[in-house]
Amino acid sequence: MTQRFLVLLPLLALAGCGTFAAYDGARPADVATVHADPRVNAGLPMTVSIRRVDGREVAMRYSRVQVAPGRHRLLVDCTLLATRAVSRHVLEVELEPGGQYRLVAESAPGNQRCGEVRLEAR
Repeated sequence: MTQRFLVLLPLLALAGCGTFAAYDGARPADVATVHADPRVNAGLPMTVSIRRVDGREVAMRYSRVQVAPGRHRLLVDCTLLATRAVSRHVLEVELEPGGQYRLVAESAPGNQRCGEVRLEAR
């Protein structure tokens, strides 16, 4: 059992570290990047993960997405560790060329679930 855990540990550490390319063709020179939390994490009290970008599914291993600048639709999940409550949020966002953004969550009153998810420029 210990050997299996030691083999899985590096894989879990890498989970959620990748960047999903949500554009067609070659990488745009002015790509915008949206950062979220890894879906597999070390016990963060609240996590925000990206589920879809413009209808494209984002696999569990990605914690960042890169898109061409402009208007995009993000589908994100917010999970509160203490209650294991998951809420889904749709964000219609306008991203600037070369922009770096971070998804940020706020808990609802009573700290039982996520109340709001917003996108902040970094």
